[in-house]
Amino acid sequence: MMNRTVKIKGRLNEDPTRTSTLRSKAVSEINRRYREIKKLITQSVRKNRIFANNVEALQKSDFAFEQTPEQMEHFQAWLLLALQALVLTGDNTVNSAQLNWLMEYIQESYYRGATKGNNELAAILGRDKVPKQISILDNPFHRSKLQVIISRDFTQLKGIDAAMSQQIDRVLSEALLEGYSPLKTATLMNDRVDKIGITRSRLLARTEIIYAHNVAKITEGQRIQETIGEEIVYEWITSGDTVVRPTHVQRNRKYYSFSRVMGLLGEPNCRCAIALVPISRLPKGRAVHR
Repeated sequence: MMNRTVKIKGRLNEDPTRTSTLRSKAVSEINRRYREIKKLITQSVRKNRIFANNVEALQKSDFAFEQTPEQMEHFQAWLLLALQALVLTGDNTVNSAQLNWLMEYIQESYYRGATKGNNELAAILGRDKVPKQISILDNPFHRSKLQVIISRDFTQLKGIDAAMSQQIDRVLSEALLEGYSPLKTATLMNDRVDKIGITRSRLLARTEIIYAHNVAKITEGQRIQETIGEEIVYEWITSGDTVVRPTHVQRNRKYYSFSRVMGLLGEPNCRCAIALVPISRLPKGRAVHR
């Protein structure tokens, strides 16, 4: 029983924001959508052989491609449509029924963060001083912050796909000029999907889901601070394992003002969490970094 308790505690400490399930679901969805892109690329290049210039060429393992700008433009237009249908679908408006699929995970994380921040302060100060939030995403205090995050992240997702498409175009031009086989061409194109599309989108999801969660908690702290007239300060909590950045280890269990803590958030793959503390409940002898 003792060992089981320690194991559970260790696992929870590695995920102080409690967003690991949400992040895993987002990464799984990223994998699924980009795998579909890879499948379509393989079908277009290897099975449909949309660039073969004659029947004889189709029968060769190292068949030639048509070396025309029109063929490149045709593939580029097709790839753009595929990305719009599978990755860049939807919009970037908060609480929209058409919200982009990845932005939905980030929005959900923000919602959970704001709810958790409210509950944390209510547990300390009581529900009489901290009323429960009824509709977080309709609250102007939160909606404006979340909209900035969603708009920025959707732009970043577009940038990832633009960089991936550019690299795929380069592979295509090399294939046309050097006469690559369909297998080699498709393999090199799909490598760009893996190395740029999937890798960078995963990083975006992991980073921004936690960032949105922490910003939501801090924003809720600021909202409640205005309501009760008492300063809320922010405790930095690391995951406590061996891969925490040394700079973040130095911040662990320290307290920060609003203006200071906001500037510390958002480093890639950061898993640290923020706890809300009324200034009157600050442990004796502890300073607030401003």
